[in-house]
Amino acid sequence: MIEVVGVNGALSEAHEARISPLDRGFLYGDSVYETVRTYGGRPFLLDRHLDRLQRSAEAIGLDTARVPVDPGRAVREALDRAGAGAGGEAAIRIILSRGTGGIGYDDADCGPPTLVVHVRPCPLIPDSWRREGVDVAIVDVRRNAAEALDPAIKSSNLLNNLLAWRAARRLGAYEPILLDAAGAIAEGASSNIFIVQEGRLLTPALSVGILRGITRDVVIDRARSDGIPVEESVLEAGRLARADEAFLTSTLKGVLPIRRVDGWPIREGRPGPLTRRIAALYDALTQDETKAASAPEASRR
Repeated sequence: MIEVVGVNGALSEAHEARISPLDRGFLYGDSVYETVRTYGGRPFLLDRHLDRLQRSAEAIGLDTARVPVDPGRAVREALDRAGAGAGGEAAIRIILSRGTGGIGYDDADCGPPTLVVHVRPCPLIPDSWRREGVDVAIVDVRRNAAEALDPAIKSSNLLNNLLAWRAARRLGAYEPILLDAAGAIAEGASSNIFIVQEGRLLTPALSVGILRGITRDVVIDRARSDGIPVEESVLEAGRLARADEAFLTSTLKGVLPIRRVDGWPIREGRPGPLTRRIAALYDALTQDETKAASAPEASRR
């Protein structure tokens, strides 16, 4: 597989792709994005991601009717050009910016929007991480307040997340856990978080100010369908260290167990039975949704 970027439908290898230095996404982070991955060479839950991209764009007043190319078709064409499927799984980043404009906040004359589709080999999660879990750290960087930036908007302005990630790396952790201003658990820099206590699955409520992750929603739905109690609530930071089990969820990570927080093991320091059960439910869904014999998802547009 080669790394491919499509800019408004024009495909090239990644190192040849160009956007204008006056693009609002570059100038001001005035853009929204989605991350999708393939299983068996087929994009998983693409329609859900495109729906959320649409909602994010509408929330920032970006006119999607002016997008030069169909996002669903652009994704499939980029996957074909990259050779996805034959050469391993792909990670797909879809970015939609307000387009080019002048220096200054006035966006009256901006556009049309810029659609970027970036296809690359999907980052590998080592089998040992899935068997043994990863380390996380609660960092000093706090989650952006919902009053400052609506967490329902999947914004490309990720400096908050990047600073948290750097803080976690300094602590030797794989993923940072951000708290909200009141000290409640929010989310990881690139993931949602779940903890297990007394057979119940607990995850921060949306009211804490977190992104409503698509993988998070899938895990909640699958768990409830399998008879596992799920609670969305406000979780103070100490709950993570006292958990029976814990795991992260995201598009690229799937269900990834946590073994230690701030250097201390969670219970036995290895994935517990409920985490393994949830991971198996999620894996079964990815295989069912993307198996070669299934019909491809229809394009939204």
